[in-house]
This record gives sequence, C-alpha cells and structure tokens, in this order.
Amino acid sequence: MRIETAEERKEIDIPISEIIQEGGRLNIFPSVRNYFSVDYKPGSQKLSLVAGGYIGLIPINNNLAIEIKSKFSISNLTRIVAVAEDNFNTLSFFSRKYKESADQNPVVFEFMAECLLNELQTLQSEGILKTYLLKKEETSKIRGRVNINDSIKSLWSHGHFNKAAINYYDFTSDNAFNRLIKYTIKYCIEELAFIKSKKISLRELLIEYYSSFDSVSPTYSEASLNEVFDAIESDKVSTLRNYYVNICEICRLILNKRGVDFSESGEDQLLSSFTLDMAVIFEKYLLNSVRSHRSLLPENTLVLDGNKEGKKCLYNQPSIAKGEAKPDIILKEGDQYKLIVDAKYKVKTKDTDRYQVVTHALSYNAKTAVLILPKDDGYSGNSLLELGTVGSEYGITVYEYYFDLASDDLVNEEIALVNCLNQIIQNIN
Repeated sequence: MRIETAEERKEIDIPISEIIQEGGRLNIFPSVRNYFSVDYKPGSQKLSLVAGGYIGLIPINNNLAIEIKSKFSISNLTRIVAVAEDNFNTLSFFSRKYKESADQNPVVFEFMAECLLNELQTLQSEGILKTYLLKKEETSKIRGRVNINDSIKSLWSHGHFNKAAINYYDFTSDNAFNRLIKYTIKYCIEELAFIKSKKISLRELLIEYYSSFDSVSPTYSEASLNEVFDAIESDKVSTLRNYYVNICEICRLILNKRGVDFSESGEDQLLSSFTLDMAVIFEKYLLNSVRSHRSLLPENTLVLDGNKEGKKCLYNQPSIAKGEAKPDIILKEGDQYKLIVDAKYKVKTKDTDRYQVVTHALSYNAKTAVLILPKDDGYSGNSLLELGTVGSEYGITVYEYYFDLASDDLVNEEIALVNCLNQIIQNIN
C-alpha cells in the first residue's frame, strides 16, 4: 500500500486513476469519507483531497493511505489526550506500526483494549486455533492406542481386566494461545471497570468474546506466556493462523503494562490505526490543564466550561434574539466574571475569532479576553501578546497566548499558562 503524507486542513493532490474506478465511481472506503473533502482539478487530471481536522494514518482504498500529520509539533500526545479526558479512536479495519513504550496510562490501556477487540473480530471470522493434545486415561472404552506396559502395571496385574491404559490425541481449543487470550480478555474487562471507563460498549463486547472461550481453561501462568512466544519465535504457528501472532503480541503488551508512542512512528508493534480531532482535543486539554492547576489561581476562582455549566444567553434578557455565549474557558471570582478564554487550534487568529471572544466578554460583563493558540515552530515572540483594548467607556482588553505543545515538559508549560492567566487577573482594575 502506498502512503502519502498530508497536513491537517491542507490539500493533497492524488492522480485521478487512484481514486476513480471504471464507470466514474469513487474508490474511497465509505467509512473514511468524512475525513476528507474531494475536489476535481481538470487541468492536472488530479483530485484534490483536503484533510479535515483529524490526524492519523487513514486508508483511502486498498492501495492508498494518507497519513495526516498535525500542523504543530507535539511532544507528548498521550499526555495531551489523557489530560483532555479524550481517547484515541481506532480504525478497526486498518493497522499501522508503532514504537513500543513503557507508558500505559488509562488512555493507552483503553486503546490497547480496543486493538484487542479488533483482533478478536478477526479471530472470530478466521477461526479459533485448535491443537492436538496428548491425553492418557484408564478406561473401559478403548480409543487411540493401548499402552500395554501401563495397562499391565496399573490395571491387569491387579485383576482389572475390563480396563486398559490408553493414549490418544484430543483436537482442542484449550491450548496456551487461547488461555493467554482468555486471561487477557478477563483482565481487560476487570480493568475497564476499575478505571471507570466510559467505553461501556467496549467492555460489553469483550464480555461477549470471553464467553466464546468457554471450552478454554481459565488458568494462566508465566509458563503459558513463554510457551506461546517460544512457539512464535520458532515459527511453529501455522501460516493459516498467523493472525494469532499479532493478537498474542497485544496480550503481552496489555499484561506487561506496556504501551506505544503516538507521537513518533515506529516498527515495533502492528496495531489499529488511530484518529484524533485535534481541535476538540486542544480545547479540552486547555480547560482541564487550568482546572488541574486551580491552586495557582485566587482561592475563590471557579473554572467553568463555557460549553456546559458556564454557557448563557448571548443577549441580555428579555430578548427576541436567540443565541448562546459559549466560550471555552471562564474564570469567575464570586459573582464576577474575570476572564473569558477561547482556544483556537490554528496558526494565527482571524478577525472573526477576535470578534467572537470580544462578544463573549461583553455578554459576561468581563473586561479581559484571551485567545490561546498552539505555538507554531516559526514563532519566536513572547508567549503572551496584548492585542489592545476595544471600546472606551467599557474597554475590553484582548490577549493572545501561544502554548508550546512541543515542549519537553508539558507540565511546566501548563503551569506557565495558569500563572500567566493569574497575572492577567491580578492586573484587572
């Protein structure tokens, strides 16, 4: 499969022959059409695909995939998603390579559990691995091969001529591979409940798959894991059951509390491809960052989500006009709204962005508004920039703040942001 690279909200030109089938049909997976818009360029005989606000490696069809990269450098994507209390959305039908890491926080664990679920779907469609297991019995019903020596020693010499010791092979799913998978499913079900995961359907589906392993022993040991990977390293897994290799690798990562690095590409592990809506993630991340460092703000400061508990009618009531004021972050002291903040996941703001935040500030009777943007690689100015004051009798001062998502220490970057907001509040008359 050929992989092209694109950037969020940027267009990429693809030869029309790779997208259009005979008869003029678009050769694009229906499930990924919402990630792109398509425009025809007659002069070049190419189609222009414009990536939306998502990042990730996304297949277009069986022959072409596009890796949409973030427009900003990001150092620790896992932390950003975790603080945002969001998740890595998986593409169940497409996989990519990742670099293994030691980090497995709840966000990474949920991703790994989804990858396991996707592999279980493959296992269900392709079939559960069964192996021949040697069994020995003393019975009156003869099957397999009679073990003459054991029969004489254990039975016939004691007068039990109606029985014999037999050896036979049972074709069973109760093998080390399936015991490892069953134990991992059980672990995921319990762990999802423990971390109070909001992915209820994920847990329910894992419970369904767990029941399909009823004939497999629930016992698990380190020896089982070693047996599985000894077989994999010795190429003893049938080519027809090669999908077991990947699902067992996922089990190993989950049980050993290992994760993968989402910020860098790698070649260690083949897992489901992920997608993220970075504009949404950025808003949630900033809100929760401010909330997590609330102690740096004045003691009675409330940090409100303007899209939820903090939203209000845009116009003073009563009013015949409709509309809501929903800034991303609101800082409030007692009954007074001190600071209105909007997150803008873009290189630079437009007039409409500034009009919006000023309107929100006016609606909340706040005198200060801040627009927070990711710091672009080419920006070398101060983190805080005062744009100016709008109005005279009731002046609203507008700032821009550039947050460095590529910082080697995101925690300190979060603290610096909250300290800056606190300083702005202190300077308000």
